[in-house]
Amino acid sequence: MINHSNLEDYVEPVLYDYEVRDFEPDGPFYQHLASQRSEPILDLGCGTGRVTIPLAQAGLDITGLDIVPEMLARARRKAGDLPIRWVEADMRSFNLGETYGLIIASGMPFEHLLTREDQEAALSCIWNHLDDEGLFAISIRVPTPDLMKNSDGEQFWYSYMTDERGEVRLSGEDTYDVINQIRHETAYRRWIGSNGEEITKRARLALRLIFPQEMESLLVYNRFEILHRYGDWEFLPPKNESGALIYVCRKREQSC
Repeated sequence: MINHSNLEDYVEPVLYDYEVRDFEPDGPFYQHLASQRSEPILDLGCGTGRVTIPLAQAGLDITGLDIVPEMLARARRKAGDLPIRWVEADMRSFNLGETYGLIIASGMPFEHLLTREDQEAALSCIWNHLDDEGLFAISIRVPTPDLMKNSDGEQFWYSYMTDERGEVRLSGEDTYDVINQIRHETAYRRWIGSNGEEITKRARLALRLIFPQEMESLLVYNRFEILHRYGDWEFLPPKNESGALIYVCRKREQSC
């Protein structure tokens, strides 16, 4: 279940934007999908608008949904006067009163759903909000052995420069729950405050690793038909080296 302690990593949206700025851009991928279906578009787990805002700038009618108010506040500031509908809601229980030609889960928010019951609740909401001819696109990380290791205490990850806080040093520790397929991360962000003293912020995060066959079974048994499976944002097929899997689906009326 998503709970407050599992959202700590997202209450510093300014630092979040610095840390995701080098992620592979997937906006053009979704623009291509949007060109195949009528609007509007729903972006689940939209965060600070990394994908939502470029799609709106392309003239598309889009709604961004996220459960973290700090992320949405940052997204609103970044979007300015763009006509984006921002919604604070839980992806397991949202009800927006309309359907969408394209629903995307671009930032891997599905990994935050730690139980099968939560996963199926989210898929039910998505199914109910998808047009009969609409497309649903979802990405997951490919579980690899390095994601299932326990770190030997706190490890330094990397550092980066910010306009607001100077150098931020990021470190953390990981443990993996084999039975429940959950990777528990504790991140530590450190910088020097205006008084010259070091500030440390700790944030916990739990992510459910989802294996490809498991994901495909979830989609099929929750009334989705998988149209395409890609291994990157260039529409190439998956291979052993793929870091992510992207599924493009549509509704299927009858369950198995």
